[in-house]
Amino acid sequence: MKTKKHAIVVATTAVIALSAVAIIISWLNANLPAGNNSTPQTTPSPEENTYATPTPQANEEPNLDNGYPANEDYIYGEPEEDETTGYEYNEDPQEPYHPEPEPPVTPIFTREPLPENIISQITGVTFHDNTPFDYSFLTYVTVTHVNFYGESIIGHLIVADEIGDEVLEIFKEIYESGFPIHSIRLIDYFNASDYESMAANNSHAFNFRYIAGTNVISRHGFGMAIDINPVQNPYYRNGVIWPAIGEPYLDRSYIRPGMIIPGDAVYTAFMSRGWTWGGNWTSPRDYHHFERRQ
Repeated sequence: MKTKKHAIVVATTAVIALSAVAIIISWLNANLPAGNNSTPQTTPSPEENTYATPTPQANEEPNLDNGYPANEDYIYGEPEEDETTGYEYNEDPQEPYHPEPEPPVTPIFTREPLPENIISQITGVTFHDNTPFDYSFLTYVTVTHVNFYGESIIGHLIVADEIGDEVLEIFKEIYESGFPIHSIRLIDYFNASDYESMAANNSHAFNFRYIAGTNVISRHGFGMAIDINPVQNPYYRNGVIWPAIGEPYLDRSYIRPGMIIPGDAVYTAFMSRGWTWGGNWTSPRDYHHFERRQ
C-alpha cells in the first residue's frame, strides 16, 4: 500500500515538473533575442519603396515642340505627312507661352496708329519691303479678354485701320459674354510662324504673307482676318490638322470652353458685322478663322 502511494506522488511530481519546464521554454522563446537562424526585420528606405510618389521638379520648362516647322521663312503650307507630333498644350495652362501683364482694373478697348516701338518690332518680321501699303494702313488695337481662369487680361492686335472700330466692338462683346480666349499677342512674338502661334493657342490678326503656292495675299496680310483659340478651333483639310493637338476638338458636338459654335457670342459678334467664318467652309474647315471681305 505504501509503495502504491509513493508511485502516485512520484508521477504527480513529474507531471508538475514537466509542465513547469514547458512554461519556462515557452517564455524563453517569446522573450529572448532571436538566434543566428532568424531573419532580421528591417524597414525599407525611401529609395527602395517602388510606390513612393516622385518629387515634382521645380521650374520645369514646358514642351514647346509643336510638330511643325519653326522656320520663320516657312510659307503657310501643308506640313509633311510624317509630321504628326503635337505641341503639349494644357487646356487650363499654368504657364502661358509668354508671360501676360497684370490684370487691368478697368477693361480697355482702344486703338491708335502703330507706335514706333511696334513698327520696329514688326519690320522684317510680319511687315516686309514688298508689303503693298505703308504703316498708316494699319492700326494697333488694345483689348481686354477673359482667359481660361476667368481673369481679365490685356491683348493686342494689328488690323486694317478701316475696321479698327469694328474690331473693338467685336472684342468688347466677346469680353462681356465671358467667352475665354487663351492669349491675344502679335504673331511677331512667334517668329511670324502660324505653326508656333497656333500650337501656343494664340489669337492674332495681321501677318503679311501670301497664300501657299500663289501670289494672292492672305486676308491676314491685309489685317482683315482674325484667328481665335486655334487649339479649341482647329483647321482641317484632307486629314491635315493644324495644330495637331486640336484633333480632339474636331468633334464639334462635344462643346467645351473656348470652342466657337454657331450662335455663340464670338460667332454672333463677327457674323452680325458681315464677317465670314472658316467653320462654315466645306474644305478646308478653319474653325478659328474669321475674315472681312469688304
